[in-house]
Order: sequence, then C-alpha cells, then structure tokens
Amino acid sequence: MKKLLLAVAALVTFSASAVSAAVESMPVKFQDIPQVMVLFTDAPEYQKKAVTLGRLPHEVEIGRAFKTYVADEDGKPTVETENVVNEQVIIARNPEPISGAVYNEWLVPRDKWESTYGELPMFDRFMPFKRVSTIKAIPITEDLLTLLGSQDGETALIAVEWNDQGMKVYKDGYLVESGYGIAPDEMGKTYELVEE
Repeated sequence: MKKLLLAVAALVTFSASAVSAAVESMPVKFQDIPQVMVLFTDAPEYQKKAVTLGRLPHEVEIGRAFKTYVADEDGKPTVETENVVNEQVIIARNPEPISGAVYNEWLVPRDKWESTYGELPMFDRFMPFKRVSTIKAIPITEDLLTLLGSQDGETALIAVEWNDQGMKVYKDGYLVESGYGIAPDEMGKTYELVEE
C-alpha cells in the first residue's frame, strides 16, 4: 500500500511539474488582460531618436533561421527570438552593437516597416531610416511581470505576431501597446519622450 501511495504521489508531483513547465513556456497575450491594457490609457508616447538601419534580405537568407539578440541584465548578448527569413520582411538593425560584433537585429513585415518608417529599403545593404510613428509604452515593473505570469520576477514571455514561441520581456524594460517589448538598455539608448 505504501508503494502505491508513493507511486501516486510521485505521479502527481511529476504531472504538476510538467504542467508548470508547460505554463512557463506559453507566451501570454497581454492585450487580453484588462489590468494591463488600462495602463496604456495614460501611457506616455515615445519617438525613436536613433535611426534604424534597414535592408532587404539577401537571397541566401530566405528560408533560414534568424536570431534576434538583446542585452541581458549584465549587458551580454542573449537570444530574444528566432524567426525564419522570408521575402516579405525587412531586416532591421540598431546601429550600435550590443557587444563586440553582435547587433540587435530583427525582422519586420514589409507593411509594418512602411507604416513605421515611411518607405521601404531598396537594397540588401543597411541604410539609415528615421521612424515616423510614435509608440505608447509602459515600464515593466514587478507588478506588471506578475500580471504577465512571470515565474522568476525578472522576465515574462509575451505573445507576438511574428514568433509562435513569443518574446521575452525584462524587468525595467518597456511594454509597447502595439505588442512587443523593449529591453531596458535599448529603451534608454534609442527612444525619447514625446513632448506635448
């Protein structure tokens, strides 16, 4: 009988930890959380002050995996997302490296790029573009991380339209109303508050 009870207890414990691990890795669609969305009501607007470099994908990149790196809490590069390059995206890059020769690069759908920067790149080499649209963003606090289902109090995984695995957001970073996060380091370097 003891062996049966131990086996049942072990099974329940294993099942609970498996469910917990599955929940941890599921991205949260923050737009479905009213307590989060209300925070954007009076959120400030920001304008990107730095230029963004943009280019068309090289032919050899089509169909290949593309990793986006951001700086972690120690300023070291860490993979944020991984996507596949296709002909309908623009490859964007922040001009300054995160560390050494590692840059913060990401994929942007062509229509989103055009509405954000006003025109599409014409070549497969990086050219500078100035953002024409603004964003509404809120600081990622401990309370916000809790609403987003954070397991460690430092990060959360949010659902994004360009990656089924989601995007990791960081405490002290920013959550953008249109559906993504900005790492703390990147926000300070590349955005400024829009004066009314």
